[in-house]
Amino acid sequence: MSNAFAINTNVQAQQAFQNLQNTNDQLSQLRERLTTGLRINEASDDAAGFQIANQLEAKTGAQGQALRNIGDAKSALGTAEGALDSQLSILQSAKEKATQAANGSLSQDERDAIAGELNELASEVNDIQENTKFNGKQLLSGGSATKDSTGAKSFKFQTGTGSDNQGTGQFEVKLANSGTTELGLGGTLNLGTTEGREQALSVDQGDFGNSSGAGNLSSTLVTGNPTAAITGSAAVGADTDGSGNLKGDLEGGEFNISVTNDSTGGDLTFQVEKGGEVIRTATKSVGTSATDTNLTLESNGASEKIEVNVGQAFVDGDVAAGNTKEFTVEVTDGKLGDRLEGSSNPSDARDIISDIDGAINTVTSELSDIGASQNRLSFKEGNLETAKTNLSSAQSRIEDADFAQTQTEVAKLQVQQQSGTAQLAQANAAGQSVLSLLGG
Repeated sequence: MSNAFAINTNVQAQQAFQNLQNTNDQLSQLRERLTTGLRINEASDDAAGFQIANQLEAKTGAQGQALRNIGDAKSALGTAEGALDSQLSILQSAKEKATQAANGSLSQDERDAIAGELNELASEVNDIQENTKFNGKQLLSGGSATKDSTGAKSFKFQTGTGSDNQGTGQFEVKLANSGTTELGLGGTLNLGTTEGREQALSVDQGDFGNSSGAGNLSSTLVTGNPTAAITGSAAVGADTDGSGNLKGDLEGGEFNISVTNDSTGGDLTFQVEKGGEVIRTATKSVGTSATDTNLTLESNGASEKIEVNVGQAFVDGDVAAGNTKEFTVEVTDGKLGDRLEGSSNPSDARDIISDIDGAINTVTSELSDIGASQNRLSFKEGNLETAKTNLSSAQSRIEDADFAQTQTEVAKLQVQQQSGTAQLAQANAAGQSVLSLLGG
């Protein structure tokens, strides 16, 4: 019990000050909650709650990004679906033309005209395949390195917050290549003949169109060295299957080739691009006496490859020192309408009808698979939204401030603060009563 008549130590004032300080600290904490809207602003407010709330926040943040990933995945699949729809429309038109060509009442000129139109339709199918991209990534086309054993290209989307490859982590979608080769619409080639190579390999001379040195690239690359135009594990033609199409995983397509003179004598640097991506760079000797002159355009990693003999096509001086020129090589299987050219047999047109029916079945099956994947993504999206809402609710119960309760406590503490301030003033003045004893 404190001595009321001691003036050296005012215990009553110290107790009043301590109680007032506690009231101020609590009031400061409650005001912080009202300004932030959070019951827990630092770990000391609620150590266990702080840990749980932050773990929940990490989960809901990851779920929010997973939802955005699902949106991107649906957009990518929507892009692929739109391209396949366009290809399907082209195939339906091609079937109409092939059905027309099968009619025995047509003249050969009319059948040849239909053949030309079928070839253009097939070229458009390939163009759609090469140009279908999402964020720069090709969806319906890719080399053997990006495909699985079934010939499909795999895309893995992070649709969950887990690190595994199952439902809580990644969602895999496989998109098959949809060019005429994969759809079975390529004609029969005989790559062992000059005509067969010319049919499979065409050249746009580009910057070399008026070159006096490189000459006719189309003629030189296709026929100048028959053993190098298209090669494989053995002689010309080894890269074709039993039907004469490009062998194995070889896709062919359009290759843009940049030729740079690096000023190292007779060597030229060749950069091969396909679909806007650089796939190969090589330095080759040029001239009639050069060695190691075959430039690989495509390889499946095994023995099958497509290459051109650039050493025989170029000589030193075709490209000035420090300069770059370009040309384009297109390698394709026989085109869809080639079997009608010069053919008076309606059965050739019926064979094309059968091939187109197979291609339509392939495309519609791929569209069905994409639709099923989109449905799964929609279910994942809905489930993630529900889980995110529930976790956010749990985080709110732990972390968010109850404004009604907090404001009530603030009002109480404000009264205590006023009362404590008054009591501290009275305690400080209590020592003056001792002076009356000295006056006596």
